[in-house]
Amino acid sequence: MKVNSGIGDWISASYEQGVPFLQQIPRESADFILLNSSIKEYDVGDIIITGGDTNNESFCVLQSGRAQICGEMHPDGHYNVLAYLEAGACFGEMSIICNEPTSNTVIAAEDSSTVLHLPRKVFVDFLEENPNIMVYLYKVLADRLRIKNQAFDEFESLGLLASAKVLPFIDFAQTLEKSRITGTVIFENSGKSGFIAFQEGRICCAQIGKLGGQDALETLLSWDDSTLFKLDTHLMPNVVNINQQADTTSLILDALRSIDEKQALQNHSQRNS
Repeated sequence: MKVNSGIGDWISASYEQGVPFLQQIPRESADFILLNSSIKEYDVGDIIITGGDTNNESFCVLQSGRAQICGEMHPDGHYNVLAYLEAGACFGEMSIICNEPTSNTVIAAEDSSTVLHLPRKVFVDFLEENPNIMVYLYKVLADRLRIKNQAFDEFESLGLLASAKVLPFIDFAQTLEKSRITGTVIFENSGKSGFIAFQEGRICCAQIGKLGGQDALETLLSWDDSTLFKLDTHLMPNVVNINQQADTTSLILDALRSIDEKQALQNHSQRNS
């Protein structure tokens, strides 16, 4: 790879979101990070970096697996997942560069996820000798900021009270699935209310009074287009009554198909009575 010598060359250097960080920086810089880092393995739920830590000791590169960037912890002990890191992504640089506490907690999302840890002092000395790498880090941060802004816009729109007449629930649910959102959608119709809860974009619970699970899901989906629904990302039930193996879209389509079949049987029975 060509070694860039001036700020203009550094800025114009190609950078692609989603391509592993070590594949984008000059080869000698990537080799330095690989040779001077320790590697650690994490399983699902293991904390890699703790939010609010005033002494982050390493710059990290996720070598394999996936990780979650998390915000505040909910009262039930679950974190609010802000984004996912794929293999090749770097993190932990902001707190070192700004000399501030880490802003988010990073948690392993897959078993046997491996992370390179470059010691803080080694990382700082490396940046002093290779200032061009700062441009790549700024591009990483710019991508994250764009993603955060997009996510914020989506959360703002999803938080509004929606009408089934204007926005079919399946479209609403597909947005939640695509964004891997955790939260509860409250339904209201003619004085009745219920909810469907999502865990990382997948339906995990449905409830209307004492009716729960698949029956509650089908009942809520059978309500007419005067139904209003709203997402609350701070509210989650402490029970799971729907199997999360199926993706959200398939689960809803199966429920709608079941509703149609039951309606057809009911109509047939009424005609024959």
